[in-house]
Amino acid sequence: MPPAALSGSEAAYIRRIVREFYGDDAVVRNYGPDPRRLQLHVETTKQPGMEQHECLGLLMRDIERDAISLDVMQGGSRLRGNSKVAYRQGEIL
Repeated sequence: MPPAALSGSEAAYIRRIVREFYGDDAVVRNYGPDPRRLQLHVETTKQPGMEQHECLGLLMRDIERDAISLDVMQGGSRLRGNSKVAYRQGEIL
């Protein structure tokens, strides 16, 4: 099932915010099929930490959705749960 479409401005905003926290080499995937929910997955070279919550807070403040989720993993880590779905069905922003 393909992910729900994002507007060009939403995709650009998400990329900008994620790169502020995780760097220019961060890969962001949109993988949720429900247009009322935004499901994002970030792959980064950095060790994920508390910045995930700050990044999610900014996204929730500026993007209108019923729910927004943000999963972050370090590149090269074993894929689990939502990460598998994001890699198989996700669309890179």
